[in-house]
Amino acid sequence: MTLLIGAAGSDGIALGADQKMMLGGEAYYSRKINIVEGVAFATEGYTGLAEDFLLLLSQEVARKKGFGSLYEAKTVAEDIIWELGQRYMKRIENDSPIGLIMAGLESISSGPAKMYYIYPQGYGEIVRFRCSGSGGTYANTLAKFLHNEKESAEENARRIAFVINWIAEDVDTNVGGTPNVAILLNEQKSFQWLPTADVDEMGRAAKSCKADLWRRLGPAPPESMA
Repeated sequence: MTLLIGAAGSDGIALGADQKMMLGGEAYYSRKINIVEGVAFATEGYTGLAEDFLLLLSQEVARKKGFGSLYEAKTVAEDIIWELGQRYMKRIENDSPIGLIMAGLESISSGPAKMYYIYPQGYGEIVRFRCSGSGGTYANTLAKFLHNEKESAEENARRIAFVINWIAEDVDTNVGGTPNVAILLNEQKSFQWLPTADVDEMGRAAKSCKADLWRRLGPAPPESMA
């Protein structure tokens, strides 16, 4: 259960996620985007497997003493996702127990910002837009319509926050909590987070649009009644 949205803009990448997780049959809230050695990793699927992924990733980072490139980080993530997928697919009778969106600079500390989606089968491909997780089906059309590569990464981050707020609880009860949206600009090695004020503003905008949706979709009233 989760909603991940990644979108490329004119000057970088925006990557957002909700915070709702299930563990031991109870819901709790925690950040799903983790920055490791200059690379953002956002996991979807079973919470326990997401935690296993981060544990195995930290072990590989320690062994390799960091990443030399984003591509190298991708190959490490592919191997871990494949290992977890192979181990648990049959046990839990689910072909997609874990997936991953990751983003970083091409050379970790320099270069253009790029983003990959890693499939449960351990295969990764570069993407410019990805809407994934249990809430992805509901969010995809709206997120894809709002995504604009000509806009800045920050503007696309605001739109991601809007979509996650739109889906959370009302549309998909598996998605919830305050969205976190990371922004990575080309040639800037540090991630920024969309400010809380902007996330809250997008939450209010989503709530207002949903409350007024039928009027917005309906035909305009006759001029005599306007």
